[in-house]
Amino acid sequence: MKKYYLSKVLKIKNQHAYQFWTLDDWNVWDGYNIKRGIDRFVYTEKFGIIGGSYDFYFELKPKNSSNSYYTAGENLLWDNICHEKVMIAEELK
Repeated sequence: MKKYYLSKVLKIKNQHAYQFWTLDDWNVWDGYNIKRGIDRFVYTEKFGIIGGSYDFYFELKPKNSSNSYYTAGENLLWDNICHEKVMIAEELK
């Protein structure tokens, strides 16, 4: 069962924004669930969801010249998670 937990309240464009964690089963026993999607999101009453975390997008980034992937590294992944980094819509920065 998926659950949402309020992590912090932010101020974006002079309105309150609420950052939530989503807690759900990873459905993977032997590693990361790279298809998991969003773990954190930011919500405003006026615009709805305006940002998210997509941590595994940052761990596995496609190269510009081919279909193979390189790893951005676990340090970056865990820094994003521990510091609760999220991407916010450009229009609201």
